[in-house]
Amino acid sequence: MLISSHNPQETGNLSTETFQRICQQENIKLMEVKREMKKNIEELSSALEKYLKIATVPVAIRLVKEAGSPPPKAKYPLRDLGHRIGVCQGMTIARTIGWTIAFRKEDHACPLASVFLGHVAPAPFLDGAIADYYQDQNECGRRMEQSFPRWPVNSIRETWLCPVNRCDFDPDLTVVYGNPGQILLLIQAANFGHGPGVRSSSAGRGGCAAWIAGILQSGECTYMIPGPGERIFAGTQDHEMSFAIPYSKFENVINGLQYVRDQGAFRYPVPNLAILSEPKMPEKYYTLDPETKTGSSKQ
Repeated sequence: MLISSHNPQETGNLSTETFQRICQQENIKLMEVKREMKKNIEELSSALEKYLKIATVPVAIRLVKEAGSPPPKAKYPLRDLGHRIGVCQGMTIARTIGWTIAFRKEDHACPLASVFLGHVAPAPFLDGAIADYYQDQNECGRRMEQSFPRWPVNSIRETWLCPVNRCDFDPDLTVVYGNPGQILLLIQAANFGHGPGVRSSSAGRGGCAAWIAGILQSGECTYMIPGPGERIFAGTQDHEMSFAIPYSKFENVINGLQYVRDQGAFRYPVPNLAILSEPKMPEKYYTLDPETKTGSSKQ
């Protein structure tokens, strides 16, 4: 909400003229912030396309904590598709079809995401209600479940997912899907100006917890291996993994991609330098031209 919509009577002894001037100044600042954010989004989108040649569109994500208008043309699964879906399915829809998907509590088909978003009480999950799929000891199961990042109950109202090149809201983070070579370059870019490397933690399941809660709580980039649900229900392919970038790291990742490329140590597509070497042919081939066996490098 713009400051100019506030009630002047709430400002105490300020004159109407002074109040309007303050509102105008604050609204100008807000517009400048939005322009800067739009610029950062566009630059990140361009950098990812230029340096990574990614096959699917990066997804901008916002976790909405207060009531607000959803993005234009946003689709709520229950309302617009007629049934609930998982957030991993919403991610695939956004990055492949190009739709903006918005989730409220009632739109989630997967209870795990509801736990991580704080839509439901976490006690049964934390107590290991479903941990025995992966652990045969109750204590190990509880430790595993308690390791997942999550939000307090009722702290998140909605989750918005949108192709980054169509994003018209303020994103909290962006998730990029790619193959290991592309994600490797993103790790190098995120480590630029940092040094110790990019950390990742996985229990082999519940990967959405990383971008739902972990990224914003840590403020750091991370890479993720898609879990069973994402592969089974969302169609994530065997060659794919993902990388999450909080908004605060957009500029650093852009600069890192540029720097690594300029230095020439690594780039994508990865050049195959084997094409510059002299091949070793089967012995019988040399009966056709014995001189080729001696090697042209001696010339």
